[in-house]
Amino acid sequence: MAKKQAKTGTVLEFIGGVNRDRIGGNCSIIAHTEKGKTTRVMYDLGTMFTPYESGFSAALPNVEEYFDRLNPETDEYTKATKPVSVLFLTHAHEDHIGALIEYTKMGYRLPPIKAGKFTRALVRLAFKQEGLEPPEIETIKPKQEIKISDNMVVEVFMVSHSVIGAMGFHTLTTLRGKPYAGIINNGDFLTEENMPVGESFSNEDYDDLLQRKLVTHVLVDSTSTQPHGSERIGFEQAVQNCLDVINRHPGRNIIISPVISRSVQNIAIDIEVARRLGTKLCLDGKWLDLVRQAMELSGYGKDFEDVIYKGKLSKYLADKSIKTKYIVNTGAFAQGLKEYNLNQSDSSNFPMASATKMALGLHKDIRLDKNCLVLGRQRIIEDICGAEGVEMYQRMAAQGALIALTPGSRKVGNAEEVQMQDSGHLNEKALDNYLDKVKKYAPQAFIVPIHGNPDQLVHTAKMALKKKMNIFIAINKQTLSLAKEKTESLNDKVQMLWIGVKKVFHNPLNPDPTVPYQGKTEYWHIDEWYMPVDKIGEQANVLSYQKGDNAYVTSSGSLFDDRAEDLPYREPMNVKKKMSRKQKKEFKKQEAKNFKNNGWDRD
Repeated sequence: MAKKQAKTGTVLEFIGGVNRDRIGGNCSIIAHTEKGKTTRVMYDLGTMFTPYESGFSAALPNVEEYFDRLNPETDEYTKATKPVSVLFLTHAHEDHIGALIEYTKMGYRLPPIKAGKFTRALVRLAFKQEGLEPPEIETIKPKQEIKISDNMVVEVFMVSHSVIGAMGFHTLTTLRGKPYAGIINNGDFLTEENMPVGESFSNEDYDDLLQRKLVTHVLVDSTSTQPHGSERIGFEQAVQNCLDVINRHPGRNIIISPVISRSVQNIAIDIEVARRLGTKLCLDGKWLDLVRQAMELSGYGKDFEDVIYKGKLSKYLADKSIKTKYIVNTGAFAQGLKEYNLNQSDSSNFPMASATKMALGLHKDIRLDKNCLVLGRQRIIEDICGAEGVEMYQRMAAQGALIALTPGSRKVGNAEEVQMQDSGHLNEKALDNYLDKVKKYAPQAFIVPIHGNPDQLVHTAKMALKKKMNIFIAINKQTLSLAKEKTESLNDKVQMLWIGVKKVFHNPLNPDPTVPYQGKTEYWHIDEWYMPVDKIGEQANVLSYQKGDNAYVTSSGSLFDDRAEDLPYREPMNVKKKMSRKQKKEFKKQEAKNFKNNGWDRD
């Protein structure tokens, strides 16, 4: 039976990030109540990577009760039942910020946002790309103290991660003017210093924080705490290992490196390798271009201007002055491959990463052959792209490309295995040292594992238990009552409802009058097993269209870009409205006219 929520004191609620079987969807709330008034802050609002079989492309933490909403269909305005004062963003990875755009499309009003300068730039650029008004985001800095209310203060600190400007937060609450709870949210983090780009984690500053502040609870990133057979090698060794692979194969003068586009600290490895090779590097993929722009806007791009090629890939490949081609492209997770395998037809106009297109022979500028060397520096991650990652590299090898991979649990044929980058998260050795640090300065603190699958979370808890530290393993929707000496759950397990995102694409061979040319996105309530409960609404996808772009390239290479200019820029969500017979007839007439005017054949 559920317990009643405390009328006074601090509670921590996990809306995502401690999931049943997968990583992602990070979001948590700290709420403090005193004299009947409650102050709430939210940390992160990201997407979860759903299995393809679910039919949903992503799942969003359900925060409907925390945001005001103007329903795009009915214009009805709904006030939040649990309003949030501030939303803090730890860093700019999809599993921490990816839900912001989707909630905005559904008509929800985001609270004031605070983030680092790179995170701010990338979020605002992503909104513009979707045709949405970017949210106002205040830039925050390390060691800055932010007063949320008379009884809640948040202090910022830097952490090291694979993205630029990753941050952690210490939240202090007071009761009757005295410190009550001190919660550290490290986000995704490393305890290594001296990252290649931007600011890094500082052991000295972190030790100072632990000594200055009350620390009752520490949220620990558990993604990579289980050993996977390799020690950290660091930036310089990663660069040298990549150079060694390239030098062993001098005949391969086209180097291809599929990356996680926002993990700039790892992309910096490619940039340094290209610099030492004396060549220029070309970025291929929409998100890589956004990251480049965000780096420039936030002041991080100046060091790379001499290495990054400014033109398009087609011109880069044709430039005879560049002898060794070095292409950094999207696709470390083989995005779009599973969708392609299940939808091989002219209706397969779903988003697809650059590396996936190369593997399928669908890339408009390049075909893989014996001149190509593929550096799979990001190890294949079981929860995200276990099977697809293997298949992508196998398809590349089948075309003649030579494959080198960072070792992981998945093997790819005869691919050469060389560690070419480190994980962006704590490994087991670093976790062991980190727990010793917390025990030294905050021996009574509870260790709360977050951001990992169940095995990873339990492994972190076991390590803390061996050191005789306090631990609490939470689940989503669990509300924890926090105090200096006691932590308890205020509720039994509550059914976890996510918001599932389903992409529905226009099929030009069998047009559906309810699906616009650019496709639509449906939003559903889904349970923790990814089963649909009820439909919330839908919205036409928004195109960022520029003249000359191939807005639609199907598996057969058909182009539908001219038609995109006439599309509505944005359509409201629509869950109840259906086309009348007259509208359907008009739609089919316009469809036939479009085909005739553009010289397309239906067969």
